[in-house]
Amino acid sequence: MKTSLNKSNSRNEMKKITTITFSLLLLMPLLALHAADKALPNMGVAGNFAFETSNFMKETAHAAHAAPPADWRTRSGALRLNVNWETNKSLSWFIEDQQLGGEYVAAGVALGNKEVIRWGLKVIEWGFAQMETNGLFNHRDCYHSASFFIESTAHGLLLLEASPWRAGFANQVTSLKSKLLMAARWMVRPDIHELNWPDTNKFPHLIGERRYCHRRYLDAAAIGEAGVLCRDQGLIDKSVWFIREGIAFQRADGVNPEKGGSDHHYQALGLMYACRYYQIVAEDAVRAEMRPMLDKGFAWLIPRVKPDGSVDATGNARTGFGQEKARNGKPKGLEYRFTSISLGHWAQLTQNATLETTARRVFEADQSMRKRGVEMTWDGY
Repeated sequence: MKTSLNKSNSRNEMKKITTITFSLLLLMPLLALHAADKALPNMGVAGNFAFETSNFMKETAHAAHAAPPADWRTRSGALRLNVNWETNKSLSWFIEDQQLGGEYVAAGVALGNKEVIRWGLKVIEWGFAQMETNGLFNHRDCYHSASFFIESTAHGLLLLEASPWRAGFANQVTSLKSKLLMAARWMVRPDIHELNWPDTNKFPHLIGERRYCHRRYLDAAAIGEAGVLCRDQGLIDKSVWFIREGIAFQRADGVNPEKGGSDHHYQALGLMYACRYYQIVAEDAVRAEMRPMLDKGFAWLIPRVKPDGSVDATGNARTGFGQEKARNGKPKGLEYRFTSISLGHWAQLTQNATLETTARRVFEADQSMRKRGVEMTWDGY
């Protein structure tokens, strides 16, 4: 009887040990993340500055903006569709076409080129010159278009303020911050939010932005980064709503749905914005909520990278096969740049050198595709 009791106790102890061990295994990624937060300088604006100025980014994404246009001093700052709109107001313009200003600022900071920074700021200033006094950019699809410009501008200015050239651009940045704050606050006005993110229980006939998962992370990054830059806690608090909406929208298989399906381009784009938010804006508690989504999102995306660096577009709901057209009327084709950036950023955040190698392979495949003139290449905007 005593022997039987000992065996029973032994089995119970083993069950307890197994349960504790399994629980610890589940918690290990999160525990490791918090340890990394404390041990590594890769969170907050300083962490993002380290990523954006890394060799990976200088040799990939920022290389395309290594120099401003030769005639940048005489140009107005308008880009893409907005160039023709300046002389023919019957044409369409979109504030999102000015998002390259923030990218130029980021590249100039990373590459140590003040001329690139100046050109980027000129592009941003052109954009704000079109803004109305209430923060509205008055054209069709103004909310979604503004989110790209606000995010890129906030991101670029955060990097500039963290750089050695902060003092030299201080007056310009201060002026731009006041305008950026106005635009970000327009996005979170209750009437604007309800129109674009309607409560489907109250308004079942309205959809707004809800079909697109990546827009949750784009909007969170736009509002959250503007909040960090302008020290507006109200914007930061409101940005958390979008993050939680994105987490809840993710499918069990890791897909962040776009129009009811999967799409590698928009999966990568959303993850890029989510990584920026995770690093720059989120506090520990929100990072803990985001981590499972990021793990599953990248676990879905990474296996789609082929050995040659190209990305399997099979099943894409929106891009790669002419399903949709971009603002310029051309099909949304193949684009790997955002896949490369998001993989490279996740590599930094998780200290995964192998994943950075994969990210470089994806970038090289994108460059090769463009040099070969593949018909369905796309710049991703």
